[in-house]
Amino acid sequence: MAKAKTSTFYLRETIAVDATPVQSEMDLTVYVDPVNSQGLLIRAVDFIWFDSTTFLPLDANADWQAAIQLHDSNLGGLVDLSNEHQVASGSITSISGSEVSSDQDFFPDRLGMAKGEGRIVVNDSLEIASDAGGASIPANMVCCVVLEVQVVKLNKEDYISLALQSVSQN
Repeated sequence: MAKAKTSTFYLRETIAVDATPVQSEMDLTVYVDPVNSQGLLIRAVDFIWFDSTTFLPLDANADWQAAIQLHDSNLGGLVDLSNEHQVASGSITSISGSEVSSDQDFFPDRLGMAKGEGRIVVNDSLEIASDAGGASIPANMVCCVVLEVQVVKLNKEDYISLALQSVSQN
């Protein structure tokens, strides 16, 4: 279906995570080209949670939880995990004085193990949505979203099919 135009490379975007729902867009216009039927193959997505001031892991000093999602369309915030536009998700939980854990949502999300497997995106941006709740959410909590990607060339029929699918599901 798709032919690789590049080797695998990585895209990164860091987003603040706090008690207010946050959305951010990752611009893909450099990689996606409708004229040449060029899309972006996402092979894996990883979520790295840390304190933006110290660059250290987050403390388990209170009960809190946070979630982050990556969408191939602008949905305006966190959505049901069965949504068709969901590319990947991650969550992290802190139990006061005990541990910080991602046991509920393992990452990285591997979208394909074999050569050429993954999720092909033809939209010109990805939405990153996050939210957190709990007794004392860390003030400087951020999450770096790391995508393992590859630019691919599709035939016209496959490109149009993916484009129509992403539009029709909005």
